[in-house]
Amino acid sequence: MTPQRLRNKLRKIREQGEEMAEEGGELNLVPYLDIVTNVIMFMLATTTFAAALGDINASSPTISPPSAASATPPPDQPKNELNLTVSISDKGFTIAASGAVLYQGFSFDAAGNLQQPTQNIPTIPKTAAGEWDYDLLNKKMLEIKKIPSASGETKVILNANPNIAYEVVVAVLDACRGKITDKPDPNDPTKSVETFEGFGDVLLSAGVN
Repeated sequence: MTPQRLRNKLRKIREQGEEMAEEGGELNLVPYLDIVTNVIMFMLATTTFAAALGDINASSPTISPPSAASATPPPDQPKNELNLTVSISDKGFTIAASGAVLYQGFSFDAAGNLQQPTQNIPTIPKTAAGEWDYDLLNKKMLEIKKIPSASGETKVILNANPNIAYEVVVAVLDACRGKITDKPDPNDPTKSVETFEGFGDVLLSAGVN
């Protein structure tokens, strides 16, 4: 065999071996990964980011001279806060005011002095059937509203145990507020405004979940 024919024979054998290697080998993913990397870099370079900014009204309130109605009391006559609080537990409702707990059967005399015949709590226990006594709670809240020291008070703080149902909390809110009534508008006596007969400004304490 001549050298030329030998070289041709070896070249064919090498070409056949390369074809077999390409057919049975794994796909080379390096070129595709290079293309994907370049595309991602191009997208990041051409993408614009926009952040939505919100405007908050932070204007300060206007300053006006204090009126006679809103003037602060002199130091020798401090304003007494009622701090009326209604707590809801599994046993019933407990009412407290100005650091004093109101016991069962409490009442007020003509001068507004508190009368407590017993020292039993909660103030309004559940009924014999185990139901919440919302009617009695509303009655007691209206009694408190009628005393002179609470006639101008509209705030009551509500506190409930974590296991109290949401429906009970809402019913207690309604009992504290009472019915909606009309009263003369202080700014215009010829008109009337709607207000609650009880304590309309109900605040939920941190214990309510």
